[in-house]
Amino acid sequence: MGIEKIKDLIINSAKKKVEEMIETAKRDLEEEFSKFKKQLDEEYQARLERLKKEIDEEFDRAKVIEISKIEKKKLLKKKEILDEFFEHLKSMMMKDEKSYKKMLITLLKRDVVDGSTVYLNGDDLKKFGKDFEKLIYQDLKLNDVKIEESPINIKGGLIIKSPNFEIDDSIDELVDSFREEKEIEIAKEIFG
Repeated sequence: MGIEKIKDLIINSAKKKVEEMIETAKRDLEEEFSKFKKQLDEEYQARLERLKKEIDEEFDRAKVIEISKIEKKKLLKKKEILDEFFEHLKSMMMKDEKSYKKMLITLLKRDVVDGSTVYLNGDDLKKFGKDFEKLIYQDLKLNDVKIEESPINIKGGLIIKSPNFEIDDSIDELVDSFREEKEIEIAKEIFG
């Protein structure tokens, strides 16, 4: 074997070794790149999932807030409707003079006692004052009851005062008491 052949063998062996080293390095780099790419993909997916979750949570929060606003508006509208209903009820109670007078007489008979004073608004005092005095003295046989000559500032109904008590039978109070008692039932009837 000549020096040329040995030289060629050494060079070929070195080339082969270099090629193997290059292939190993290339495989290692490809493996490292593949791991790096996989890690980036996983981080990207995890970040994407976190962002999606944050967006979903924010959407849910916004939806709850908007639903709350709508529900609040609905409640306010229902309250407004009920307020109008009860105001209408007050005016209807006073609309028919005969029925209204009967109601006042019923309240007088129920609540007036000796030693009390009956207060009416200006219109009712003019319309019914004398009739109520007659009712109190003749029909109820009460001698110590007074119909106050100065009108009181109420829409309608009456107020009875004595040294021991005060009874508010004004239209506002009667309807407000009725409202407290029946509002839930009425709301169910109206709004279903």
